[in-house]
Amino acid sequence: WANQELFCLDQRRRPSSVAGVPPDYFCEDGQLWGNPLYDWKKMKKDNYAWWRERMSFMLELFDGVRIDHFRGLESYFSIPATEKTARNGVWKKGPGMSLIRALQPLCEGKLIIAEDLGDITPEVKALVEKSGFPGMRVFQFGFLGGDTPHKPHNYINNCIAYSGTHDNNTLLG
Repeated sequence: WANQELFCLDQRRRPSSVAGVPPDYFCEDGQLWGNPLYDWKKMKKDNYAWWRERMSFMLELFDGVRIDHFRGLESYFSIPATEKTARNGVWKKGPGMSLIRALQPLCEGKLIIAEDLGDITPEVKALVEKSGFPGMRVFQFGFLGGDTPHKPHNYINNCIAYSGTHDNNTLLG
């Protein structure tokens, strides 16, 4: 409950809108995560000080940092907090390169991975490329059918490959 002013909360300090993802092949109702959303306008006012402090600390602890749900920096799925599913959420613009530019001086020479999975649009692809951070490929996703960037022969040089994610079974399974 620290830094409440940096999140989208109502008068009672409860989330007014929450995070999640729209309906997809994992869940027909989408995923309603329930965590509060960042107030990006307030964060921008101090050049994302909270994010810069957080990233700086993580880079002291770890050799590399993965920015989970990186696509949310381009646009994020906002769901009214009163909803029971994610079906009535909407996409809203994220901070994009404004946040990345604030973080880049801290990240110089460090491994920062952009988790670019999910509903990836041309705008998200452009943001990953412009950031210079490697994106992610998931080996198992390459064998779900169709032409996909997850097929090993489609991997680009600037990517990190994982065998799977927490949403699917292990390779052995």
